[in-house]
Amino acid sequence: MIMSQAINIGPVPWIVLAGLFVGAAVSRATTRTRHRQNHERARTKKWVLFCIYLSLGIVLAVIAVFVSGPDGIGDLRFGFIAAGATALSFCANRFKKALGIPVLVLLVASVVLIGLFLQSVRAFTSGETIAAVRVISADNGSMRLELIPRDAEPVFLTMEGEYFAPIVKVVIFDPLLAFLGVKTRYRFEGMTSFKLVKDDAGDRLRQGSTDFYFHHAPGITEDLWRLFEANERRIPGVKTSQIEMDLKRPEAQFEIYDIVVRNSGGVEVIPRS
Repeated sequence: MIMSQAINIGPVPWIVLAGLFVGAAVSRATTRTRHRQNHERARTKKWVLFCIYLSLGIVLAVIAVFVSGPDGIGDLRFGFIAAGATALSFCANRFKKALGIPVLVLLVASVVLIGLFLQSVRAFTSGETIAAVRVISADNGSMRLELIPRDAEPVFLTMEGEYFAPIVKVVIFDPLLAFLGVKTRYRFEGMTSFKLVKDDAGDRLRQGSTDFYFHHAPGITEDLWRLFEANERRIPGVKTSQIEMDLKRPEAQFEIYDIVVRNSGGVEVIPRS
């Protein structure tokens, strides 16, 4: 599961289309037909088109719900997008002579700008979950953890210290490539831990001696990582290659943390809600 605070762009096109058809349906429903020569025929056509447009709008809205998934159903931003598309469609269809062309141009521009904005937000805030850590116990300067990699078998670890940290080698790309959908490349090496040591200067963190390393690390190969690391200034689009360790102190027994590699760079350990 990808952890992200950004809006899911997947259902947006379906929501916009649903709003357009609902707006067209409302426009048809409010159109007067008494001044038409064949009043009954115009009235029948009006309600037939209303039913067709409304049905298409409902079908597209249902598709949007399935695309967004359970996490996106209650997102109010989807409601604002649907309301905006409905209002613009209604104005364009109801007042064709006065507002039709300007509203149509505004609608197209709005859809494009909204799409680009959501794409940029998703590109720079989304990430890829590469593993999960379940806390079995954490006390007396020792931790018992279950490491659950996405692409490997679960492993039980006993580590000294109060903090655990994933060891991840990452290749971070320029923001333009991230915007276009290029994800940060990673190599998940293993896990390490840190302990608090008191001295005259106060509490200090020191790395423990219970590191864990995969025999076959998930992600890119070691040779490919070394190629990026040695030539990061020569490879177009590469921002940097580096090793990330994000320290996390377990808060409760059986708590689960997701290890997430961000598209904008960096590794985060996030408590699973």
